[in-house]
Amino acid sequence: MRDWAWKDPEKGALLRYEPGNWGDILKGEWLCCWLECFGGQSLRYQDPFCGWQEYPVTEPTRARVLGSPARRYSEHLGYSSASLVQRHAQKLGISVEATLSDRESPLQLVCCDLLLFDPYDFFERWPEWNDLVLQAACQRDVIVYLYNKSPRGVSQFRQYQSLRERWKGRHLQVGRVAADALLPRAWHEVWLAGPSPASPRLVQKLRQCTLDLHRHISDGGAWE
Repeated sequence: MRDWAWKDPEKGALLRYEPGNWGDILKGEWLCCWLECFGGQSLRYQDPFCGWQEYPVTEPTRARVLGSPARRYSEHLGYSSASLVQRHAQKLGISVEATLSDRESPLQLVCCDLLLFDPYDFFERWPEWNDLVLQAACQRDVIVYLYNKSPRGVSQFRQYQSLRERWKGRHLQVGRVAADALLPRAWHEVWLAGPSPASPRLVQKLRQCTLDLHRHISDGGAWE
């Protein structure tokens, strides 16, 4: 667990977490899988919480990523989600028109093919944003990142249940991995909503990369 602690206070002073954790990896893999199934030559992409373009990466983080099955994400280690999308799209021959910002409120959505919605505190603030995301998913694909704290207690679990209740009846793909192999007191969760989740090819890709990462993490905590 200590391997994920930030090693350089000066570089990491403005960050709430260390880049390259299991949530970043899962989210990055999903973004790459989505791009691989996009099928178009020009992508309109919006990221309202884009953060920095690049992040410093510690050696323990680098070792964990390179030792994981996340081959797609490892090619873009140290880059933000927005930079990852642009880099992976370029590799696939897709041009990207990106609308990037780092704002929390108010949010203004634009016409796009893919919206990444990953504020750090969506688990706590979902009532503020949920209707906006639900509406957005009617017209575009939306990938949502959620740091799911429901294993920590009854109130957190009910918070999560209430959120999922609001999404009943929507086409939704959900993948999750433990936040830590030894003490999994939270889940890193990524959702895909919108027109594309019914695509069998995309669903298979997302399922496979999620299960591969889940097994890698859980196996690491199962035996010493």
